[in-house]
Amino acid sequence: MTSNVNIERKLTVRRMPFTFDDDIDIKWNAAKPEWSYMANGASLAMPYLEPYLIRTMKKALPLLNDNALIQEVRDYIGQEAQHYQQHRRFNDIIKSRGYDIIDELEQQMLSEYSIFEKEKSLKFNLAYAAGFESMALGVGHWLIKNRDYLFGTSDPRVASLILWHFVEEIEHKCTAFDTYQAIYGGYWHRLYGTFFATLHVMKFSRSGYIIMMKKDGAWGKLRHRLHIIKYNLLFITGVLPMLLHSALPNHHPTDIDDPQWSKDWIDLYKKNNAILAHLDTGNLTTPSGTGFTK
Repeated sequence: MTSNVNIERKLTVRRMPFTFDDDIDIKWNAAKPEWSYMANGASLAMPYLEPYLIRTMKKALPLLNDNALIQEVRDYIGQEAQHYQQHRRFNDIIKSRGYDIIDELEQQMLSEYSIFEKEKSLKFNLAYAAGFESMALGVGHWLIKNRDYLFGTSDPRVASLILWHFVEEIEHKCTAFDTYQAIYGGYWHRLYGTFFATLHVMKFSRSGYIIMMKKDGAWGKLRHRLHIIKYNLLFITGVLPMLLHSALPNHHPTDIDDPQWSKDWIDLYKKNNAILAHLDTGNLTTPSGTGFTK
């Protein structure tokens, strides 16, 4: 078994002052409503996926011997707890708009993750966690690279939530990977976990946005379906190269440099987290590459 746990990495558990008011439109990017639906669909999965990841990593803690990695896992758990709690607050607004059928999807997610915990090995669950984080790393890079296109002029409350989440996914990109490597290792199981987790989460996200689009009468309209196809193609072509890199036998997440924007976000958090809870979505790309309100 191999790992890079000797690399010093410190995670920060951030409690962001987000505000999710009742006036938030579920089509929070009015210029790209289909993208709003897609992002909302992913958000619906977070209060079920991330508690599962937390429970999996808690089970791994007693099996770790490296004190630095143990602390990193504890901080990872803290970050993921903040993620799903903030998404649940946002999801509650979505559900309050009459999307009652979402309850069925939530029960399905709860059931499937419960089955994984009861019937699958810890090795499988850790491989799933490492695999999901490999996908999330690619998603984070894609979101940041295309932040102006995806979030420009959109509701800053939702844009700030999503970008914060994936800055932290980039920040803890090594934790689940190194935990799996330290306890089990094994390339083929990790490879299986990567693509299983990716497709599993995408399944739930897709189900979520289809539910919302059907409720609003958008799913049956050609224009909206074509836009959904476009955004899916942009997503797949943007994330797949990094996902394939993570599938290499000698891959380690530190092989992939963090985007400068995410580094700037982390630096600015130390000075003013309120700014980061309400990003200026009219200024997400500037010559300095930060796009933050000063």
